[in-house]
Amino acid sequence: MLLMTLISTAALLSAQPAPVALGAAAVLAAPGEARSELFDGRNWTCGPDGVCAARGPGISQPLGRECRRFVARFGMVTRYERDGAALTEAQLAQCNTAATR
Repeated sequence: MLLMTLISTAALLSAQPAPVALGAAAVLAAPGEARSELFDGRNWTCGPDGVCAARGPGISQPLGRECRRFVARFGMVTRYERDGAALTEAQLAQCNTAATR
């Protein structure tokens, strides 16, 4: 009976979909053309409306540094978040300094 329970549990667990990483998202201050790019271990897709979404685990780094690196590549942002945690207005202002360097 124990063996049957273990087999049933294993079958149930293997039938569940794998968890999806929340990834990161941003809104560009100056939207432009749609683009898709692999950057810092994430596949970023930005629409012409300036909304960008990323898939993939990304490289391990603090959120502020990740935002500054994103801004240096893509441009200033009005919103940046990772795994459901968004930067505050003060943090965004600091992040956007990377665009002026």
